[in-house]
Amino acid sequence: MPKQVKWAEDDVLVVQVDASLFTLAQVRKNCLMEFFDVFRSVDDWHDVDLNDEKILFSLFVADKPLRPMFARRLAADEVTKNSRPIIRNMLSFEWLAENTYTANLIELTDQYSNIDARVIKRHLTVEDDLALIQSHDFCGMVGDPKKLLNRLRFIHATGVNWDEQKKFIYPKLERPAGFPA
Repeated sequence: MPKQVKWAEDDVLVVQVDASLFTLAQVRKNCLMEFFDVFRSVDDWHDVDLNDEKILFSLFVADKPLRPMFARRLAADEVTKNSRPIIRNMLSFEWLAENTYTANLIELTDQYSNIDARVIKRHLTVEDDLALIQSHDFCGMVGDPKKLLNRLRFIHATGVNWDEQKKFIYPKLERPAGFPA
């Protein structure tokens, strides 16, 4: 993807996961990007309606560092864009003490920001809140294409949606076998 191309809200981008593996991501509001479970070996999306596809995860992304992982931006007639409501519940990191961290489940504001977000549940623990921890993503900015591509490759190969940063916050979480460290 050319470096000078700016992303715009609702743009759909082709993610080149590997030499012959692609999926789609859609830019939503305030740097939120949704990644979809539509893996293909060819870059052809005319039959795809993203409203019907599973959202693998939704993250705030830093566009410039991630540009190399995108093959191109799709034209409006190449895909039906997702128009479902944007996922607003996310995990928010919290530092408690030296080497002690947790996360809160929050609801993003109407501007899709974590600043002044409503806290739904505080201090999630692996013992009491494993399902919430596993089913929500962190609201921090992601800018490492290698980490995102590893996550997408692992999902495609195993069906397991593993976010490695959760292991840092919750060391008791078991890393799935085969996930690249």
